[in-house]
Amino acid sequence: MQLNMIPIQLEDANLEIIARIAKATSRKYNCDMEIDFSNGFRKVVFMGDEEMKTHIAGEVLEIFDSSKADVCSLS
Repeated sequence: MQLNMIPIQLEDANLEIIARIAKATSRKYNCDMEIDFSNGFRKVVFMGDEEMKTHIAGEVLEIFDSSKADVCSLS
């Protein structure tokens, strides 16, 4: 039995998700990002104060830092 599978490119999806999180974060610093992942094209353009890139990148990386994750215990 063969299943009809929907092809998924996880790399592109993951990069687009991270780019959209970075875009949302950049707005906190009065910056913005143009994102275009259509038709296999990857375009992310930062618009704003170049010095804020470090703060934005740090905040995005912190979201994925597993060492800072809240651990809930079920009792």
